[in-house]
Amino acid sequence: MVKKRISVALVVLMLFVQYAYGIGFGMKATAAGIENDRDIITSVSMAVYGPDGQTVTGSVYDVDSTVKLDYTWALPNGHGYVAGDTFAFQLPAQFELFNDINGSLVSDDGEVGSFSVSQSTHQVLMTFNSYIETHDNVQGTLSINTQFDKKVISGSTVQEIVFPVNGGSQTIVVNFKPSVGSTIEKKGISGGFNANHIDWTVDVNKKLEAVAGAVVTDPIPEGLSLDSTVTLAVYQLSVQLDGTVTVGSLLDSSKYTAEVTDGTLKVYFKDPVITGAYRIAYTTAVVSDTLSSFTNTASFRGDGREPVSSSATVTIERGGSLNKLATNYEWGKQVISWAIEYNYNNKAIPQGSGVLTDLFNNSQELVPGSVKVYPVTLDSSGAAIKGTALTENEDYTVADVTHENKKGFKLEFLNNISSAFRIEYKTKSADRVLTDTTITNTVSDSTYSVEASQLIRSAIIYKNLSGVDYKNHTTDWKITLNGDGYPMNDAVVTDSFPQGGQKFIPGTLVVRNESGTVLGASAYTLEYNSPVKPNAGFKVKFTSPISGTYTIAYRTEFSNDWLYGSTDNFVNHARIDWIGGDGKALWAEAKGLFIPRAEVKNNGFKAGSYNASAKEITWTVGINYNSKSITDPNVADLLKSGQALVPGSLKVYNMNINAKGDPSQGSEVSADAYTYSVGTGNELKVKFADAISSAYYIVFKTSLDGQLIHSTVDNTAKLLDGTRKVSKDLFASVNIPYGGEYVYKNGLQKGDKLDWTIAINRSQSTIKNAVLTDIPSRNQILLPDSFHLYPASAGMNGEVTKGGPELVRDSDYTLSVITDEGGKQSFVLSFLHDINYAYILEYKSLIVANTGEKLVNTVNLAGTNVERVTQETTKEIIVGVSSGSGTGSGVRGTLAVQKLDAADSQLPLAGATFELYRLNGSERVLINTRTTDAAGSAVFNNIWLGSYVLIETAAPAGYALDTREYPVTIGSSATINLTVLNKKLAPATATPTPTPTPTPTPSTTPTESPGATTTPTTAPTESPAATITPSESPAVTPSPAPTSGPTVAPTPSDIPFIPIPTPTVSSVPGIIIDEPQIPAGPAVTPTPPAATAAVSPSPSASPAAGGNTDPDTPIDDDVPLGGVTVNEDDVPKGTAVKPATDGKLPQTGESSPLPIYAAGLALILAGIILSRVFRNRKE
Repeated sequence: MVKKRISVALVVLMLFVQYAYGIGFGMKATAAGIENDRDIITSVSMAVYGPDGQTVTGSVYDVDSTVKLDYTWALPNGHGYVAGDTFAFQLPAQFELFNDINGSLVSDDGEVGSFSVSQSTHQVLMTFNSYIETHDNVQGTLSINTQFDKKVISGSTVQEIVFPVNGGSQTIVVNFKPSVGSTIEKKGISGGFNANHIDWTVDVNKKLEAVAGAVVTDPIPEGLSLDSTVTLAVYQLSVQLDGTVTVGSLLDSSKYTAEVTDGTLKVYFKDPVITGAYRIAYTTAVVSDTLSSFTNTASFRGDGREPVSSSATVTIERGGSLNKLATNYEWGKQVISWAIEYNYNNKAIPQGSGVLTDLFNNSQELVPGSVKVYPVTLDSSGAAIKGTALTENEDYTVADVTHENKKGFKLEFLNNISSAFRIEYKTKSADRVLTDTTITNTVSDSTYSVEASQLIRSAIIYKNLSGVDYKNHTTDWKITLNGDGYPMNDAVVTDSFPQGGQKFIPGTLVVRNESGTVLGASAYTLEYNSPVKPNAGFKVKFTSPISGTYTIAYRTEFSNDWLYGSTDNFVNHARIDWIGGDGKALWAEAKGLFIPRAEVKNNGFKAGSYNASAKEITWTVGINYNSKSITDPNVADLLKSGQALVPGSLKVYNMNINAKGDPSQGSEVSADAYTYSVGTGNELKVKFADAISSAYYIVFKTSLDGQLIHSTVDNTAKLLDGTRKVSKDLFASVNIPYGGEYVYKNGLQKGDKLDWTIAINRSQSTIKNAVLTDIPSRNQILLPDSFHLYPASAGMNGEVTKGGPELVRDSDYTLSVITDEGGKQSFVLSFLHDINYAYILEYKSLIVANTGEKLVNTVNLAGTNVERVTQETTKEIIVGVSSGSGTGSGVRGTLAVQKLDAADSQLPLAGATFELYRLNGSERVLINTRTTDAAGSAVFNNIWLGSYVLIETAAPAGYALDTREYPVTIGSSATINLTVLNKKLAPATATPTPTPTPTPTPSTTPTESPGATTTPTTAPTESPAATITPSESPAVTPSPAPTSGPTVAPTPSDIPFIPIPTPTVSSVPGIIIDEPQIPAGPAVTPTPPAATAAVSPSPSASPAAGGNTDPDTPIDDDVPLGGVTVNEDDVPKGTAVKPATDGKLPQTGESSPLPIYAAGLALILAGIILSRVFRNRKE
């Protein structure tokens, strides 16, 4: 029993050990963040570049300058870090990133890792590979090309940028140039209304430049005085980035000298060199009484500098010595109020000189006691504030005067005066005003004379329109009589319609007195012709004298048919005749005017609205607005622009018109009451079955489907009585959203790409054989796989939105991306069917431009309908580009490929097709396709700086396809020559037929396939017809930027790679040809060449044999490589010893579990054996 328990315990122990290992005791290898352990950034440097690409040597920078940041980093020896470990840090927010950056960390011996910079987070992430496990003194420089971010940098021109370094921080103080137009600015402010001084300021050196021997000169203009520099002060000035300034502390007077010589102010700064901004402030006295505008120009200069100047003009608002104005007019009383403004310039006037003479028409007389004199205080804006009135005969005297058929008064001040005064008084018409008259009033002193005038109107008779009723076609009129209250005998009012159009309605006339009481029939008589006829007037005769104000109100009916002459307005004329107090016969007249609504003048109206979704116009025609009696009514409406009447859409409705004249749609008219048709010339005709005497709506729809749709559609309808027009032309025009537009383009930068959107045919015209051609500028590369064409739907308002499903290429349209020999791209999209709706084309292009460059796209749509359609539009976008180590843009190079026979290097091969791809991170973008000519040459021109891969896609006839990929790095404008050799295909031989045997026995060697001349190797070749192994290419590994991961070393073969040297270029693909002063662009690590059956990848991070860089290749140390600096003393020379490998990745983070598995199995077996032994013994 005890043994059995021991056996069970052993089994339990065994199971526990086994599962414990699997559950929690194993350690999984993960990438470690080095930043959690230490900071490997050892220093940061910053270089700033101007618009010309040259390094800025000064200490003050433009806020939009480009910047190169160099982060030096180092891993300590014996660090213990492994492949996959990372180090992350933040790029300061003061630097703008336009796109994500991806690049490689490289050394002369191989790739150390990669890095990425996130546009959105500004995080820089360095990821190391196994290189760091086998090398000491691993260090390098990571370069980032960017620019200052104006959206983040604001406020002061002095900014601190903090970089994390060595576990602490490194602060770089940057001085920026403020955004100012000029380094000097002059300003002036007057001392208010009637100012006696002007305060001037001169701001100098606002650009914060280093100026030696700084001097400011400021000539004082005429009319101003600066006798000394007592008022002068100099202040320190703080200039903000946006150009605004803040005045600082007063500058010590020992720092400058100031003097006034020959009317010119000069300020000398004593410091040999000034770098800050300053404000010079001083005050000048105004010594001229006549000048009011003063222009002052100051200049700023220094040693070796051209003077710069700034001007300011100050206008002083002065009060006049004398002014006159009419301030009020009382029509009924015929009283005018006047005002005189005297000495508003505050001159000193001695007693006896302050005398004013005021004269006015003889028809006027001074209202007794109306003259008042007020002292006036003028505020800073010149507004007058009246004081307490002066006392007549104590402060001034007034006496009547006459002069040359004028009369008036003389006012004399009894004391010395030196301030402003306002004299107010009134005049009244001496006699009754029979006609409109202008009264002129003149005031003068010993020096000046000014006048003012006032129009006075007769108050005897006045006429006006008091109301309109469009529903009943009537107008209300009002005549006002004797508004000035004079006695009038035998008064007779005659009312007439000089241009016709009206008919008096007798029962509507009402006469009222001044209190509003209606007069009885005994107070007047009314005379008119009965029955009343159109355009006939009337008379009102008062039976007794009148002396107050009276009104006559009445109503008329109006009609266009009664008008004569060319007018379409309604004029009403009234005249009054009476006997004056002296027995003389007198008269006066007045007119009234009625301007009716346009619907009255036209006897109708027309309007239209467009439904873009249905491509239909709804037309509304209002006819017979004036309710004429028409015997043979019919409407003609010519449908233009290819409109087609929508069947069944025409309806006729009764029209309701309210008193204000607003029409509204009433009940529908029976279809039996009218007929309609569209005749020749596309003219719509609507004919009523019976005569009409009321207004109607005609509503119908027309379609533009199948037409070229323009921006507007015009239509004109007319109402006829038989063939006689009884309306004016009823015109309407409808605006079509996007009408006449066939193509529109827009673009938006997103990172290193541009998202382009082309709106096609937003007018929804019908276009046959539509072809879209787009020509982008050279500084972008089309991405063929990014093209997507969608149908678009238009709302009723014409706004177009993208719909679906996406159109199918080669079924709905064809797309051809074209690259010419010069590298210029374009694409042509052809619709395979007629289009009659809108479409949205979306695609992307890769930016290969420098920051601030313009990317231009010109797009053209061509097609046909009833006419040829063509329209072109251009869109420009200014882009920003960020880059890192080993990357760049702005330079174009050339790749020349030479195709030769492998056996005869003098034999060029035509017909080989190559594709060149640009490497953009993990993307491959097809740049161009070229086929070798008779000379075996294929040239790729205008290639932007960056990394590329060349692939042969078609071999010359009779030759084997070269399946290798050739990495190429363009680092300058030099030409890279690349020679590619092809070997002829071996001729096919017949396969012998094996002799049959009675008993077939499986053969250990398979029968050769037809066409094969050699026994296949265990790994198949790329092409079934290829019988040779591709040759080794030393160019597979680019230098100094090797491919990521293990370098592929092709197996040597009998196909040699022949470089063609030239004096200035490298014949080895992958070599970077550097050129001084060329900025580095986006670094992309080429994808490793595809391994074929004859290519064995090497696990070593070092370059394969034969892959060393040509020692004659020039390397420019000024171009940042983003690589690693390796101490040569610690690195053994010669061929690196490659560790053995079985092709598996090394295991990290744990030892092999095989011993534990074996121990567990042994324990299980032991338990089984012991169990059986104990059982047997028991038995």
